[in-house]
Amino acid sequence: MRDESQKDLIKWASLKNINVYIDHSKILSDITVNLHYGENILLLGPNGSGKSTFLKLLNRSIYPINSNCSSFKLFNKENINIWDLRKNIGFLFKEMEQRVNSKVKLYDVISSGFSGIFNSRYSNLLSEREKNKINTLINEWELNNIIYNEFQTLSDGQKRRALLARALVYEPNILVLDEPFCNLDIKSNFILNKNINKLINQSVNIIYVTHTLESILPKTNRVLLIKEGKILNDGSPGDLINTKILSDLFDISIKVIEQEGYWRMLP
Repeated sequence: MRDESQKDLIKWASLKNINVYIDHSKILSDITVNLHYGENILLLGPNGSGKSTFLKLLNRSIYPINSNCSSFKLFNKENINIWDLRKNIGFLFKEMEQRVNSKVKLYDVISSGFSGIFNSRYSNLLSEREKNKINTLINEWELNNIIYNEFQTLSDGQKRRALLARALVYEPNILVLDEPFCNLDIKSNFILNKNINKLINQSVNIIYVTHTLESILPKTNRVLLIKEGKILNDGSPGDLINTKILSDLFDISIKVIEQEGYWRMLP
């Protein structure tokens, strides 16, 4: 169960009796949950359980079925302007990498965080303040030597770092990350962990999906367990990330160990 001390935190998202269908298949069922400032939230569950769909509700690329008993609010609004949303929440979805056309440079990908369009013409229209912000992010994400390389020629780690820089151009106080550590080499994994933990220390709240226990952020303080489109449990990592609960969640016999805030799975 969730810690009662969290109950008075301010909500930034409120979902009540949410159902989502895609191609006539029910993906999320009766989701009722509040998300609060001050929480770093992990979504954990088997493939196909609805985790990414849950995150896409937050960026408004997927909409729930409306009913008299359901409601979905972001920042206490049922309808929110997409630009207001982007200024409050930064998003990273791996599929974004496929949306970038060939010949588009890494710099233009980051600058598209302001315009929404991957095109160098819009990079040329940036204000000095926006250019300074992009340059700061390029330094922070260690992308200096490849900013004019074509995005599609980069490694998975470089692409991920560029898209995270893009998500941060408006300095949002919430980051929504779908499998941020997937397919990364050691260097990119280290840079991502270092910078995300730095952002958490600056009071940025993270909600993310990962499929490996080793990628769980040490400062995660809330876990939502999702299976077959339903939230099975909602609590702290200490309560939910253990051998019995995760063996049941993934229908497999595993051993889970924790050491100094980091988790591992053993067969």
